[in-house]
Amino acid sequence: MATNSWPEILSTCDEIERLLDGAAPVADSARLNRITFLCGYLGTDSYIREKANRLASRAAIYFSARRHASEQGGAAGVMQEMRYRLLSSIREQADWLARSQN
Repeated sequence: MATNSWPEILSTCDEIERLLDGAAPVADSARLNRITFLCGYLGTDSYIREKANRLASRAAIYFSARRHASEQGGAAGVMQEMRYRLLSSIREQADWLARSQN
């Protein structure tokens, strides 16, 4: 079940960050499955859902045997997008939602 709770979204983003930290661009179904599951748990907000879905699809590319090689920036570009653009966007939106509810 998805959550809109800011602490839960933040905690889920932190877990995804830990899974990505030090990950290699090779086939890794265990990491990919966990990230995909966690992305499905992230928020009911449409913006967060969009970014979480993109993160899951980018993880599928990164954790493949070769698909990441044809992406702009290669594996490093895919990782940078996941860690620094998508996770940051999710955290910022969750923060904004939490502040707007107060």
